[in-house]
Amino acid sequence: MKSFFEDEFINKRILSRLVKEIKKDQLDKTINEIDYFNELQSHVLSRCDFTSEQNRELDFIKKVNNARRQNIQA
Repeated sequence: MKSFFEDEFINKRILSRLVKEIKKDQLDKTINEIDYFNELQSHVLSRCDFTSEQNRELDFIKKVNNARRQNIQA
């Protein structure tokens, strides 16, 4: 079993591909969670009566987070 993991082909081709796929899957889950939280935030904002300044601050935070998410996806 030790030689299986030390094999260069296995390490470079198969295991590295698996690591990339796992990271991509985790990233997709995180992005879906962010989308869900954005929806929750919009719902809370629509039900609560915030001042216009508070709404602008929340919108700015949401835009920053969405920009970060789009950079991660790219």
